[in-house]
Amino acid sequence: MHSPSSSSSQKIPSLSLASCVQYAFLAALAYMLAGAPLSSLIARSSYGGNARSRDAGVVDVSKLDSLVIPEKNLSCGAHAYKGVYVLSREPLVVYIEGFLGTDEADEVLALSEPHFTPSTTWSSGHESLNPHIRLSEKALLPRSHTVKCIESRARTFQGWRPNTFIEKLWTQRYAVGGHYTYHYDWSTLTKRSGRVSSFMVYVHANCTGGGTHFPRLARPKGSEWCRFLECEPNMSYTDSTNQTAGRETVKEDLTQGVIFKPIAGNAIFWENMAGDGRGYAESWHAGLPVTAGMKVGLNIWSWMVDGYVAPVGEEGGNV
Repeated sequence: MHSPSSSSSQKIPSLSLASCVQYAFLAALAYMLAGAPLSSLIARSSYGGNARSRDAGVVDVSKLDSLVIPEKNLSCGAHAYKGVYVLSREPLVVYIEGFLGTDEADEVLALSEPHFTPSTTWSSGHESLNPHIRLSEKALLPRSHTVKCIESRARTFQGWRPNTFIEKLWTQRYAVGGHYTYHYDWSTLTKRSGRVSSFMVYVHANCTGGGTHFPRLARPKGSEWCRFLECEPNMSYTDSTNQTAGRETVKEDLTQGVIFKPIAGNAIFWENMAGDGRGYAESWHAGLPVTAGMKVGLNIWSWMVDGYVAPVGEEGGNV
C-alpha cells in the first residue's frame, strides 16, 4: 500500500501533461476566435501598413505599383466636354465627345513617340508576342503635368469612386493592318478587386477602319448616333484567336452590336464589372483592323482595391 505522498508523486506527471494539452488547445481556440491577430500583424507588416479592408481580410495588392496615387495639390485647368451621351445603362456605356483637347492630344503623341514597343498579350501569366491576336505598338506615358490632369479627369468623371485608382496610362499605335481581337479588359475579378472600368480615348485617328466593336451591346435607335457609330457596316471580321489555337476560324458579324468610329479627341467609357464582382459579358470588344492611315488610342483603366489606403505622404509618388 502506497502512502498518500508517494501516490501523489506518481500522478503529478500525468496530470501536468493533460493540463498542458488542454491549456494549449484552449489557447489556440481563443486565438482563432480572436481573429488570429498575429497573422494580421504580419500581413500589415508585409504590405507596409498601407492595405486595409473593411472585413479585416487581406486585399489584393499585386497591382499597386501600376496604380496612380492622386495628388492632393494637383492644379488642372477647367475642361469642358463637347457632349456626353449614355449608350447603355446596364452595363454603363457612355460616349464622350471632346474628352481630350487638341493640345493635349499633341502632347500625348509627343510623349509616346520615344517609348513605343510591340504590343504583347498575356496568357496564364506568360507574356508573348502574337500578331494574330494583337498587332500594334504600345507606350507607357511619362507622367507630365498634362498626363496627370488626364488621369485626374478620368477619375473625376466616375465620381471619385472609393478605393478605385487610375492605372498608369498607355497609348496604342495601330498602322495598316493593326488590330486587337475580341477580349475583355477584365481577366480575373473578385468582389473586392479588379479592373472596374475602361476608357478608350482616340488620340489620333487619321485612318479608315480601326473602329471599336462591341458585338454584344444593343445598337441604339435614332440616326443621331450615326455621328459616332458605323450605322451601315457591311463586312465581317475574322477572329484569329481561334485560328491560332488550332480551332475553326470564327467570323464576327459586324452588323451585330455597335462599332464606334475612331474620332480624334473623343472617348468611350464603359464598366467592366458589376457590384457583385461579376464581369459584364457585354464588354466583349475588339479593335478592328486599320485599312489605311494610322490610329493612336489611349487606354485608361480603373482598378478597384477594396479597403486600400494610399500611403501617407506619397501622393503623386508614382512616376
